[in-house]
Amino acid sequence: MKNSGTASTGQSSFSKAVGCRPPQRKLQRGAALLILLTVLTLWGLSLFIGQLNVTQNQIARTPTTATALSEAKQALIGDAIAQTLISSTGYLRLPDIGVDGFGTPTEGNSAANFAGNSQDLSILGKLPWRTLGTPVLRDADGECLWYAVSGRFKIQPKTAALNWDTPGQIDVIDNNGSLAATNLAALIVSPGRSLDGQDRAGTEPAYAQCSGNYDARNYLDAFDAGNALYGEVNYFAGSLNNRSAPNTNNKRFALAATDHYNDQLIFITTEDIFTPIIRRDDFRDAINSLMNDPQFSDPVKAIVIAGSKGIDNLDCSTSPAGNAFCKNWREMLFLTQLTAPAPVTIDGLPSGNCNRVLLFSGARIAGQNRISAAEKSDKNNYLEGANLASFNAPIAIAANFSGASFFDWQTPGTDLIRCLP
Repeated sequence: MKNSGTASTGQSSFSKAVGCRPPQRKLQRGAALLILLTVLTLWGLSLFIGQLNVTQNQIARTPTTATALSEAKQALIGDAIAQTLISSTGYLRLPDIGVDGFGTPTEGNSAANFAGNSQDLSILGKLPWRTLGTPVLRDADGECLWYAVSGRFKIQPKTAALNWDTPGQIDVIDNNGSLAATNLAALIVSPGRSLDGQDRAGTEPAYAQCSGNYDARNYLDAFDAGNALYGEVNYFAGSLNNRSAPNTNNKRFALAATDHYNDQLIFITTEDIFTPIIRRDDFRDAINSLMNDPQFSDPVKAIVIAGSKGIDNLDCSTSPAGNAFCKNWREMLFLTQLTAPAPVTIDGLPSGNCNRVLLFSGARIAGQNRISAAEKSDKNNYLEGANLASFNAPIAIAANFSGASFFDWQTPGTDLIRCLP
């Protein structure tokens, strides 16, 4: 038994030493391969999850910036259209430049004055969130928003005439240099993270919310003019803190995603401002007052008709709607003398005999342009149909005029007409 046991033990030892070794190696190699595959799978999965997290973060960040930009836009427009006097509506606040009217550091407030703030010169700075009554609005990188306003839309000094035809002075180009938007009233900018040599350090205690500094070049791109996309930087180079336009020409901003640009923009158009303004009852009433009140209409019956629209001698100081409203909207007025007293059509019905006809042109339609002085003097850019065919100054070609008696915001293109006996 012993020998048998020994033999058995020897056989067992031999089997372990010789007969079973190859299968064990196969198992070990199989286990190693399985472990390797597992490691590779986990590594690949970790990369996938990592990429997914990056994508999720980017998706999560986009609404943060978009929401801040949208809130800023609504606050600026809301402030512009909610002024008590209709003649004061439409103007946009000056940006925050970091100091009050006495030069004391402050943040979040619309500038009281502005170096180089001449009429119709565009300017930029940080969003005046405190003046607008909003919380501090930040983009996804934690940066406070910036804001550029066209000179013709800023609240002071006011432009000569602000109305639904007033062109903004801000254009936007894309990565290819193509125009993405033109004649904007304003831009709100998310500066994103700093790029290139931008230095956003600051030690002023008054800037407790947004911190940093007020040099636009440190926030808006590109910092180095040599990296400017089609020669355009998103600030007014060469001025104090790069924030004031050198002239009244349109300024182009770049909306691009490159190594040197990460500014995100939201636009404010003329339509954004005036579409809600013309819905106000006092806007309608101001136009009606302008055309109906004897204080205004009686002098219009007697003035010398001059100029391409016939209104060169019109005096806005007699307007019961207010001198400011009249000055802003007089571009829409046309005055002519009929060759002989005759009726015109008002609200589809014939009027009494008219010696003169006063028209308030409706909002422009497709194909009409009212930007340049030449365009503003051309009746083709204001009148249509029979009114266009009949109008001439000082003497009308015909008496075939028609229009509405009251302004209706739902049909803003309709001409208004008054018969002046």
